[in-house]
Amino acid sequence: MSNHSGPKFHGPKRTKNASPLSRVELHIHLDGAVRHSTVWELCKQKGLSLPGRGTIDDLKRAVQMAEPSDLAEFLSGFQHTSPALTGDIVAMERVALEFCEDTAANGCLYVEARFCPGLLVNPASQDEASTDDILEAVLRGLQRGQAEFGVTVRVILCCIRGLPHLNKDVLRLCEKYKDKGVVAMDIAGDEGGLENSESAMFDKNVVATFDEARRLCVNRTVHAGEVGPAKCVDQALSLLHAGRIGHGYRILEDEELYQKCLKARVHFETCPTSSILTGAQPTDIFYHAILKFAEDGANFSINSDDPMVTGTWLEQEYDLVRSWGLNETHIIRGNLNGLRSSFLPEVEKKALLKKLYNVYHIHMD
Repeated sequence: MSNHSGPKFHGPKRTKNASPLSRVELHIHLDGAVRHSTVWELCKQKGLSLPGRGTIDDLKRAVQMAEPSDLAEFLSGFQHTSPALTGDIVAMERVALEFCEDTAANGCLYVEARFCPGLLVNPASQDEASTDDILEAVLRGLQRGQAEFGVTVRVILCCIRGLPHLNKDVLRLCEKYKDKGVVAMDIAGDEGGLENSESAMFDKNVVATFDEARRLCVNRTVHAGEVGPAKCVDQALSLLHAGRIGHGYRILEDEELYQKCLKARVHFETCPTSSILTGAQPTDIFYHAILKFAEDGANFSINSDDPMVTGTWLEQEYDLVRSWGLNETHIIRGNLNGLRSSFLPEVEKKALLKKLYNVYHIHMD
């Protein structure tokens, strides 16, 4: 497989009327896939401050990254967008509906969208929306969007590194709404500073929460090995009992662990553009972990992570990995791997797999 030089960045695009629906996305943050125009409109309506001169172009420049930096910088744009959504159930229902339109326009058959309800409430007010209210608004918007645009969307709820007070509520919501569209839990956040740590990669509160999730049969995926060391992936699997790994590129630093994951068919939710922008993938000697995953037949999918920040949807992510040397077989295999590794119940998974096989003209006995 050839080693192509340099990533290519694109502006945000929505591939209108991409049909038939034939793509699978497992790693995309709902609050990281909000339209800039929606955020701008909400901020104007609410009298919230906007960056620069307050134009939509200034907002886009403040949120959307153009050059590689680090994960903290990647996440910094949310300071401009979260206030527009916080505590607003009408806005969250709208965002969920628009999300369905945008993912369907990009050819998605199935999507798992993740977010943390606790980051979208105002804890100082007892009169504003609760995490249940926020989640129910999202589920209503998704239900409307699925009916209108044909895409199937399920929800993953995120714990956040450094905010252990949110964990118990995330688990409660996962259990309460597991038959209403919520299919798993996750832990996200900055892995920076863990490189030389001798302590556990996940604190005791997180470990206890995920252990209880396993007992309650709540599915689990974990952000690990994005910018943190391979040890993060090891502990995500051994301590948090992760069924999938978000990103996971730095597992390649531990050959023994990597071989175990290959053998166990651990699924890696890779995000090409964000891996460059966050500094997870160095660009001085360019050979992306995704290329290694593809060469070794690893179980991985291709995802967009945060289109609001990256300026990319799946079409642009596919263009990027093609420029690195992947071909259509790898992309199709990634979609099949994604659906097979999804957190859907088996009956629903089989039904969607049949649709995917038909689109790809794959005949199964």
